[in-house]
Amino acid sequence: MHANHQEHGPVAYWAAAGAILLAFEFYVLGSWVLGPNFVPTLPGPDPITSGQRSYYSALQVIVTSAALICLWVWVVLPWRREGRLTTDGMLALSGAMIFFWDMCMNYTSVQLLYNSNMTNYGAWANGSWPGWTSPNASLLPEPIFVTIPGYTALVFSQVIFICWLLRRAKQRWPRLGAGGTIGLIILGLTVIDSLIEMTLIRTGVYAYPGGIRAVTLFAGHTYQFPLTEGFLFGGLGLGAIAVLKYFRDDRGQTLAERGIERLKVGAFSKQWIKFLAIFGFCHGLFLLLYMVPNQWLATHSDSFPKGYPSYMINGMCVSGEHGDQCPGPGIAMPRPAHNPI
Repeated sequence: MHANHQEHGPVAYWAAAGAILLAFEFYVLGSWVLGPNFVPTLPGPDPITSGQRSYYSALQVIVTSAALICLWVWVVLPWRREGRLTTDGMLALSGAMIFFWDMCMNYTSVQLLYNSNMTNYGAWANGSWPGWTSPNASLLPEPIFVTIPGYTALVFSQVIFICWLLRRAKQRWPRLGAGGTIGLIILGLTVIDSLIEMTLIRTGVYAYPGGIRAVTLFAGHTYQFPLTEGFLFGGLGLGAIAVLKYFRDDRGQTLAERGIERLKVGAFSKQWIKFLAIFGFCHGLFLLLYMVPNQWLATHSDSFPKGYPSYMINGMCVSGEHGDQCPGPGIAMPRPAHNPI
């Protein structure tokens, strides 16, 4: 095992992880699209204003347009110029695919709500994701013209911005070591992501109803923001991608692709292996640093704030003895007798 690791380096292991994760994600998404749960979650009886409706429509157009522009600049143009998918292009695509994990904080218990007044086809949860626990999670109205293009536009752009800030910081503090660099990445992305998310929450796009109030801003209001979200998603989840982009060796290789030059395969195969290694690093660490700790947070969250309209709850609160309560302290958390696949 040791000799094999020395021969191929970490690239083989990251690529294997990437292949498994990519296959799993395509399986879940395919099961959702081709299954019975690929249907819109419709708003309930509570109305929204014409101004809100115009805002949600404009948001979907703007975010989708921004994503297309980003893909053109980060992926297509460099590919055409260099004749291959670049490292930054691979990072951008890997970051875009993180949308798959968007609703994973609902895996154990509902902690994320979306506004069903935007275009949606439910979510890839019950019946699509093997082992999914929380019931009615497929009713989460994932806004496909906000979340999917939003991850495409905002994940890698935050990474690019923090790397630019790091270069400025290194000019001022040239002796800043690896530990200090990683610390700045975590702090910077925690702040940046928190500001972006609080803006979207305040405008009613989505909500985090189940936060631990001791570590939550605006606790008890429908627009509350758990500080754990900014830290886990921005600081750690996106931070892992920023670390991968920033730390390169003298050949420009990322941490995930070290040893790829020793693989006895052709150039085309190396490109695929490199992409899978980068994908495996980004998604594997996001799974460990974001999804896993969120399951603990979900089982320790406080009561939902009062006042969420029907188009935010969307029939997802089915906890308690009679199956009509939102998750919280002292409320029985439902668990399926079997986990449909």
